[in-house]
Amino acid sequence: MDFIPPVVWFFLKTAFVIYIMMWFKWTFPRLRIDQLLTLEWKYLLPINLVNLVLVAFISLMGWHF
Repeated sequence: MDFIPPVVWFFLKTAFVIYIMMWFKWTFPRLRIDQLLTLEWKYLLPINLVNLVLVAFISLMGWHF
């Protein structure tokens, strides 16, 4: 990459990151707080509790690495 000046390379990378962020924000809908709380209480918390019990069981049985 010696033929591209560092300043130009920096601005190209910065423009690419800004473009990706803008594309992501424009493509996916914004989630409301009630949607996020529903996701957390109905799905993520039970999955987390099952994972915690499973890891504790595996650790107590001595099956870990």
